[in-house]
Amino acid sequence: MCGIAGAAWSDGAPPVTRAELQQMTEVLRHRGPDEDGTHESAALALGEPGETVGAALGFRRLAIIDVAGSHQPMANEDGSVWLVFNGEIYNYQVLRRRLEGAGHTFRTRGDSETLLHLYEDEGPAFARHLEGMFAAAIWDRRRRQLVLVRDRLGKKPLVYRLEPGRLLFASELKSLLAVPGVPRELDPSALDAYLAYQYVPHPQTILRGCYKLPPAHYAVYRNGTLSLHRYWQPDFNYEQDLPVEVYVQELRQRLTEAVRKRLQSEVPLGAFLSGGIDSSLVVGLMSQLCAEPVQTFSIGFPVAEYDETRYARDVAHRFGTQHREFRVEPSAVDILPRLVW
Repeated sequence: MCGIAGAAWSDGAPPVTRAELQQMTEVLRHRGPDEDGTHESAALALGEPGETVGAALGFRRLAIIDVAGSHQPMANEDGSVWLVFNGEIYNYQVLRRRLEGAGHTFRTRGDSETLLHLYEDEGPAFARHLEGMFAAAIWDRRRRQLVLVRDRLGKKPLVYRLEPGRLLFASELKSLLAVPGVPRELDPSALDAYLAYQYVPHPQTILRGCYKLPPAHYAVYRNGTLSLHRYWQPDFNYEQDLPVEVYVQELRQRLTEAVRKRLQSEVPLGAFLSGGIDSSLVVGLMSQLCAEPVQTFSIGFPVAEYDETRYARDVAHRFGTQHREFRVEPSAVDILPRLVW
């Protein structure tokens, strides 16, 4: 995973300073230990002469694809569009070939640059073409707008805070709290939802005034106004009366293709293995698709009724994985304050 953070402002609102941007980015170090980067930009506004709008983008990287390149924040050829992106695009090579055919020139081998060129062609709704898990922010200097986008199922986090003349965004709430003046005030209704459901449904977060960008949405911040747009929704009317064998075969093909797409990497890959049906299925498909033995990892517990390492061990043996086990001891509760922050 990576971490993104930043802001856009106008109408005389206080800009996020370089020091504040660096602090927003630094608190996300755990999401991206490999490198960091920032970008600050300003442009004349569309209103009064001399009035400016601006943006600041910060990034923490965990390098997986195009490790030596694809540094962020990333710009297009003339520096008019800037991107920070957390996630992975599984169909980026298909999209890249299409964009190259349309005349776009690529300078990197990774998936990040695909988003830049796709935005240039499609505008804010470009995400409808993406297959993957992602959260991204794009600063368009010419149009004086900041675009936020999140993947279809909301796998990658993206939160924001809208203030008069200013929008803050980040991968995690604590990055927003790194900006002076952002209140640390609990939202009682969000706390109620968490106690009832064990999570806070979007668009709320646990903090009042801070929100999650909903899955399958993009947001456009322009002239001090934020608008949200849905770019995808599942089709619940799909019905076909086919033999069970056909469904079994199609499910097998789709699962295999889904695993294959997620094996694109320039660094070693592994899988968590609990011994349950889902993780065992993924590991089994990985073992069929990978030339080298799959690396698997399991967590065990000292209480027998909670420990499933013996099942994971059986699956690892069945598929010939390089298996590692770790044990969670009762003392692990001591690090809870660090985990929650």
